[in-house]
Amino acid sequence: MYKSMVSTLTAADATETTKKLIDSLTVPQGVRALVGVAGQVSMAGLTTLEDVTGILELESDDMSPWSGTQQFLLNGVLTAVTSGAAALNVYMHATNIPVTPGAKIKISATFNKAQTVNPSVRAQLVFE
Repeated sequence: MYKSMVSTLTAADATETTKKLIDSLTVPQGVRALVGVAGQVSMAGLTTLEDVTGILELESDDMSPWSGTQQFLLNGVLTAVTSGAAALNVYMHATNIPVTPGAKIKISATFNKAQTVNPSVRAQLVFE
């Protein structure tokens, strides 16, 4: 049986290029592995040429199978216009990472470059 969880949509400062905590989720009971991870970026628009790329990071102090963190690329977009909206299709990273039911997973995002419009980020975790 698959169980899916979605984090809150958390705003990041446009000038932030440091790790930003998005949410903390609890691994549901009755699952054995994290089998999918997706990140979603939402922005009101763009005012200049820029790219929207970054890293989605999962951390847990409660899970012995993990050795620190797990990192995934945020699906990026490169703009070729000086105005418009960033439309990032969600990409599900297929994984098979052992998990401990009841453990906490901290979800963070780091953008590669400062943006002109504040982005927001959320993550989807799929368990089996």
